Amino acid sequence: MNSLLHITRKLQGSQLSVQALSRLASICLFLLASWADGTRLPLVALQGALLALPFTLMESLVGRPISAGLLPAHWDVESWARRAAAATIAPVALIGCASAAVALPAVTWTDRLLMLTPVLLQLPLEAMFWSRARTEGTARANLIPQVVAAGTIVCGLLFVLTDVRVDLAAVPGQLLVLSWLLLRRRPLAAGTVRPGYVASLRIGAAYFVTASVDLTYAVALPSVAGALAGPPAVIVLRAMELAFGPFHVVLSATTREDVVLGRKTRWLTPTRLLTGAAWAVVSAIVLFSPWVRGLLADDLRRLGFVALAAFCAYKGILMFSTWLSVRHMIWAQPRRYLVSGIGSRVIALTGLAVAVTWVDHIPELFLQLLIGEILVVTWFAWRIARTPHTPTPSPTAPATNATAPG
Repeated sequence: MNSLLHITRKLQGSQLSVQALSRLASICLFLLASWADGTRLPLVALQGALLALPFTLMESLVGRPISAGLLPAHWDVESWARRAAAATIAPVALIGCASAAVALPAVTWTDRLLMLTPVLLQLPLEAMFWSRARTEGTARANLIPQVVAAGTIVCGLLFVLTDVRVDLAAVPGQLLVLSWLLLRRRPLAAGTVRPGYVASLRIGAAYFVTASVDLTYAVALPSVAGALAGPPAVIVLRAMELAFGPFHVVLSATTREDVVLGRKTRWLTPTRLLTGAAWAVVSAIVLFSPWVRGLLADDLRRLGFVALAAFCAYKGILMFSTWLSVRHMIWAQPRRYLVSGIGSRVIALTGLAVAVTWVDHIPELFLQLLIGEILVVTWFAWRIARTPHTPTPSPTAPATNATAPG
């Protein structure tokens, strides 16, 4: 019994459990919409893509400065995180509305705003995850995304049974956790100050700009896909992302593991080996199981083998480009990483722009993704090879008691 409790505590404190629950919630919403709320399935698919905005922006503005040792010791971490989140709400809302207008021009403004509500609520939740991971350790911080994900699954089922919009299923859990966090606000510690809004953004500016360029591509992809091949392309892209959900769980865990451990991280880790295995298993299932593809979306089941193989290969190359990007971020000076990150997205966006001239169908889109990601890996490998070694900075604040993610 004690060993079971120990394993449970270790799992709860790992990033694998966080990523698994978050992906499970996303898959459940997509399947529920596919089976019971088909008219809003494109909205749910687009919402899933837009949720990358709060996750990535808050990691860049809060998580990565902590990992790189840039946080001033006299700053109140929670105040900094809250202000960073507040400053990004309006830009994220504008980006989300623009993406919905391009990808799904037929939907009403009411539908667009309601679809964006969970995306905006996730911004302060992600910011508080990183601040609590710093002050209280990852085990307690993990409760934030874990409770939100569990609430999303439960409310999604209830909303289907009561004929409520499935794209709002995350909202009750998000509001519950936000209320809990507000009631548990830590008083300002002696010797600490609340940084201003400009200073709160400036500390992670290089990472923020890099992430913003990266997110431009992430948001543009489903938008352009919908414009070129119609709403089925948005659905197929999202369905493929969900099919690769187990792979993305462990890939995200390796990313957060690297960010949390900083320069202590190693190239060969059990999580990386698990990531490669997950990619191979999911690729085999996607390629050889029409039933699984049909379970996600009818349009996905009808795709040919070559198109599916191109997308699976794209995911494998993406795995390496993600690892190279994070390692480069940890070891390079912020300005150098900024150039590298922007360069990688310029390559990807250029490929997407070129795709407008020749892509008319989903298989062609998948081939373009594969070619673009190969060029991105080549770019990062070249930049890392030319990066001079820099000494590890001295910590500016007491080390967190974070448990290394699983």
